[in-house]
Amino acid sequence: MDHTPPLSKEKRKLIRSLASRKIRRRKGLCVLEGPRVIEEARRAGLLEFTVLHPRAAMERAFSGEIEDSLEGPVFSAAGEFFGEITDVEQSQGALGVARIPLPLDLVGFAPGGERSVLLLLDAVQDPGNVGGLIRSAWSLGVSGVLLGPGTADPFGQKAVRASAGGVFHLPWYPDFGVEGASALTAKGFTIYIAQAGGRSHREAEFSPRAILAVGNEARGFSDWLLDVGEPVGVPMAGDADSLNVVVAGSIILEAMMERN
Repeated sequence: MDHTPPLSKEKRKLIRSLASRKIRRRKGLCVLEGPRVIEEARRAGLLEFTVLHPRAAMERAFSGEIEDSLEGPVFSAAGEFFGEITDVEQSQGALGVARIPLPLDLVGFAPGGERSVLLLLDAVQDPGNVGGLIRSAWSLGVSGVLLGPGTADPFGQKAVRASAGGVFHLPWYPDFGVEGASALTAKGFTIYIAQAGGRSHREAEFSPRAILAVGNEARGFSDWLLDVGEPVGVPMAGDADSLNVVVAGSIILEAMMERN
C-alpha cells in the first residue's frame, strides 16, 4: 500500500458533491464511511473505489490483508480530508464510493413463491432510523423496502452506516404511495401499520404476502395508510408507553417472518 496513488482533485470534488441527495440520485453514487459498509458494497458488486488514510489509520480500520479484500481502484488521502467528509467524531480511516442499486420495478415485481414480506417507511425522517430499519429487514430476510415521500435518503452517509451495508443488498422502491399500494394489493399483499394499541404482534394472523408500514416519528402515518392499513402493535409492560420505531418495527417484522 506504500505506492497507493493520491486522491485526485476530480475525485475529491465528486465525493464532496455526494453530500447532496439530488446529486447522489443524478449520479447514481453514494459515499461510504468505514470498512464494514465498504465490504458490503464490494460484496454486492457496487464498489467503485476506496480512499484510505495513511498506513497507521488503515491498520486500525482493517484487519487481515487489505489488498485481498478490496476491489477496484484504491487511493490515499490525508486525515484532514476524512474529517471534512465524514459525519462521525472519529473517522475509521476508510471512505468508499459505490453505485446506488437500481430501484425495484413494482409493475414487474414477482415475489418468490406465495410468501413475501416488504417494509414500507412512511416519512421516516431520521437517517439513523431509516438505516436501522433497513438493517433489520435485511437481517430478517425481508424481500424489499418501500420508501414513502418525506423519508430520509437511505443512501445518505448516516443511513448507509446505520444499515451496516444492508442497503446494498435489499431491493428498494422510491416515492411509494397510493398507486404503488394498489399495484401490490392487486398482487395479494395486505398492508399492516405498526401502531401503538393495534392488535398484538403475537396474536395477529399475517397474510403470506404482507407489507409492514412504519410511520413518521412525530406525526404517525399518512391518511391513506390509516384508511387501508391494519394496525399491529407491540404490547407494553408496566409503565412503558412507547418504543423507538426501529425496535417496534424490528419486533413486528420478526413476527411476520416467523409466520411466513
